[in-house]
Amino acid sequence: MDKNIKKEGKTFFPTNKNYTKNSVTLQEIKQLNFWNFMSNIGAELDKKKSSKYGKLFKYNNYKFWVRFDYNTSNYIYTNLTTTGDNGTLIDFIQNHIINEKNLGKVKKYISQNYHLF
Repeated sequence: MDKNIKKEGKTFFPTNKNYTKNSVTLQEIKQLNFWNFMSNIGAELDKKKSSKYGKLFKYNNYKFWVRFDYNTSNYIYTNLTTTGDNGTLIDFIQNHIINEKNLGKVKKYISQNYHLF
């Protein structure tokens, strides 16, 4: 999957699809490169505790383990500081960026901040 991701700028969507307003699916958001996303929001990568299986990030006084799940083709995070806080990029945006359980606002956040349209 990563070979289809643009690495420059803030675009993390596969480059082989033309995106139009509201065309991004929730599954496509789940498949965004979470590691690049974390770097772009200013999360600090802990290189010593990261591996090829996952990466440890520090963000807003929390520690997050982010890994790629080959069974679902989604990136998954686990908050190592707070029990019960885990999921996909969608869950992360809802819990730590917009602080609201609203899928429409997640899509809006992605589209506004990652230059899709």
